[in-house]
Amino acid sequence: MNNKLVNGIITGTIISAVGMYASSKMSPRQKRKMMKRSKKMFTNAMDNMNMF
Repeated sequence: MNNKLVNGIITGTIISAVGMYASSKMSPRQKRKMMKRSKKMFTNAMDNMNMF
């Protein structure tokens, strides 16, 4: 595996773990708002890494 891919996987894992913890403390309305925002961020990150 290439080093950039490994760093991306590790970073993604950490971000998702923190996001899951934070979402467990939120109201349903806040969760929906966060999901929209995180989906947009994830799409932008994938475009920048040129993985897919």
